[in-house]
Amino acid sequence: MSEQLPLMPGCDFVELYKVLKVQGWVGSGSDAKLVISEGLVEVNGELETRKRRKLVAGDHVQFNGEQVIIAPADGNAQPKAKVGSGAPKKRARPSIEF
Repeated sequence: MSEQLPLMPGCDFVELYKVLKVQGWVGSGSDAKLVISEGLVEVNGELETRKRRKLVAGDHVQFNGEQVIIAPADGNAQPKAKVGSGAPKKRARPSIEF
């Protein structure tokens, strides 16, 4: 079974190079970016060369025989549904009487 890496609370994604760093698969961010650009990392079974690829819950990352699954912050394997548009609703202006 693969290890799971939960997202930080309040975050919907994590960048690929950060996963390699957090997992300890590379020594630094520059090392992570190098191995990604050389095509040594797979995401969901396909080679990935975008260093800042946004990974979401359910994505699988493989490097050097190791694998990790990105999990939501609460630890479940299913991504959370978004609620609302995020934009605040406009309120009517109060009327002023003279």
